[in-house]
Amino acid sequence: MRRPDGAVRRVTGDAARSVGSAFLNFGPSTAVRGPRYAAHAPTPAARRATALAAIAFAFTGAFAALAVAEEAPPCGPFEAGETRIVQLAADRTLRDPGVQATGAADGSSAQGSIVPLPGSLAEEPGTADESEALLALPKNAAGGIPTDFELGPDAKIAQSFFSPVICATVARVTGPPGSTLDELVTVVPETGLVVPNDVYASAAAEVVPAPAAPTVADPYAPLQYGLAVSGVRAARSLGAGEGVRIALLDSAPEVAHRDLAPSRIEALATDPKNASKKKPAVHGTLMAGVIGAAEDNGFGIAGLAPRARIVSIPVCTAKSGAGGQCTIYEMLQGFDRAYDAKAVLVNLSLSGPPNPLLERGVARLEALGLVVVAAAGNEGRSDKRYPAAYPSVIGVGAVDRDGKRFATSNHGRWVELYAPGVEVLSTVPGNAFAFGSGTSLAAAHVTGSLAVLTGITGDVRRARSELFRTVNARTSGGLPLLPAACDVLGRAGRACKAPKR
Repeated sequence: MRRPDGAVRRVTGDAARSVGSAFLNFGPSTAVRGPRYAAHAPTPAARRATALAAIAFAFTGAFAALAVAEEAPPCGPFEAGETRIVQLAADRTLRDPGVQATGAADGSSAQGSIVPLPGSLAEEPGTADESEALLALPKNAAGGIPTDFELGPDAKIAQSFFSPVICATVARVTGPPGSTLDELVTVVPETGLVVPNDVYASAAAEVVPAPAAPTVADPYAPLQYGLAVSGVRAARSLGAGEGVRIALLDSAPEVAHRDLAPSRIEALATDPKNASKKKPAVHGTLMAGVIGAAEDNGFGIAGLAPRARIVSIPVCTAKSGAGGQCTIYEMLQGFDRAYDAKAVLVNLSLSGPPNPLLERGVARLEALGLVVVAAAGNEGRSDKRYPAAYPSVIGVGAVDRDGKRFATSNHGRWVELYAPGVEVLSTVPGNAFAFGSGTSLAAAHVTGSLAVLTGITGDVRRARSELFRTVNARTSGGLPLLPAACDVLGRAGRACKAPKR
C-alpha cells in the first residue's frame, strides 16, 4: 500500500481483520471480503469498513441499473509503478466550450423554426472538484479487488459501480470543500489508483443564418454544407448507416423532435435516479441532428447517417444556455453502457484535461472493437486536449465551408482530422433548428461519415482504415480534411452509383 508521500504501508493480518469480514459481490463472478461494521471509535480500519460497506451498497444499485448483460473480456492490471495518486495540476481549468458563439438568428416556422440558441454563451470554465476523487480498484488475478485502502477522517464513498470496460470498481469519494486527493484517500492499494473527478464542459451559441431555399424533401438541407463536404448523399445508393449503432455520450437529445425519429434513438440513462440527465438539452440535440436527423420527411434538415441507430447515453448535465458538464465518473459509466448496447462508434463532443482513467477507458473501448471520435476543443491553441489527443481516439478539429481552419479550433499533429464545424445547422429542442460552430459539431460530422462507411463496408475498423488511407493520399502539407464518402468507398472497391440528387 502506497501513501501519498511515497512510503509503502500494507494493511494485513489483525489490522485488516479487526472489524470482521463478510462476502460481498463486486461485479460478475467477483467475490471480495468486506469488513462488517464495528461498535467502537472510527479507526482507519473502521473508516475503511464503512467505505467498503458503502461501496457494496452503492454498487448493488449501480450494477442493477447498469444491467451489463455480458462482461467485457479481461484486461490487464494498471501499469506497475504508475503514480497511485494523480494530483491536480496547477491549472486544470476547462476552457473548451465545445460549440462557439457567433451571432443571432431567426427563421421560418413553416418548415421548423431557425432560432437563436438560448442564454448567455460566454465561456463558463469548469474545473475538477477538489473535494471529490475517484478511487479505482482493479480486479486481481483471483478475480477480487483490493480492500487495503483508507479514507480521510471526513471522507466518504458517495457512489460506486463496477466497470467491465476498465475491469475495476470505481468509487466516488467526497469530502469537505477544498479537500485534496491525499486528504480524501490517505492510503492507496498497490494496484489501485486515485484521480480527480475531472469535469468536461460544452456550450453553444447563435449565428445569423442565410435565407432558406426550401425543397420538398428537407427544407433546410441547402444550408447544410457538411452534407456536400462529406459526400454522404452521393453514397446513398449503397447505404445510409443501416445496422450501425452509435453511442452519443452527451446531454440528452430531444427524442420527440420531428427530425429525430424516436424509433432510431434509444435514450439510455447512466443513472436512472438522476432525472436531470433525461431532460432534453441543446448540446445533445445538436449532435444527434448532425449525425442522424431524418431524411426526406419534408421537415427541417437531413442527418449524415439517417438510418443509423443512435444510443443516447446522457453523461452530461445541462447548464445555463446551451452548455453542459460531464464528469469522468459519469463518462466511465457511459463507456460501459456503450459497450453493453453493442455500439461500434462512440461520439464524445467534449474535451478537457488528461486523466488516467479516461485514457484507460478509451483505450479499452478501442481494444474491444469500438471507434471513438472526440472534439479537439475550441481554444485556438496547439496544446493537447483530451480525450481527443489519446492515440486510441480520432481527434477532430473544425473547418469552414472552404476548408479553412476555424479560428478557435485547437490544432496540432495530435488533431487527426478536420471536418465541417462553422455555422452548422442542426436540431434543438422544441422542433426547432439553430446554427452553431465548434469542434463538437466537427466531431459529429466524422462520426456520421464513419457510420455510413461502416454500414456499407460492414466493419467499423475497416471504415476507419480506409478513411485515413484516403486522407493520407490527399493530404500534402495541408490540413487532413474529412474526405468524401465515395472517395473512401472507391478505395475500398465499392464504387458509388449516380448521386441521389
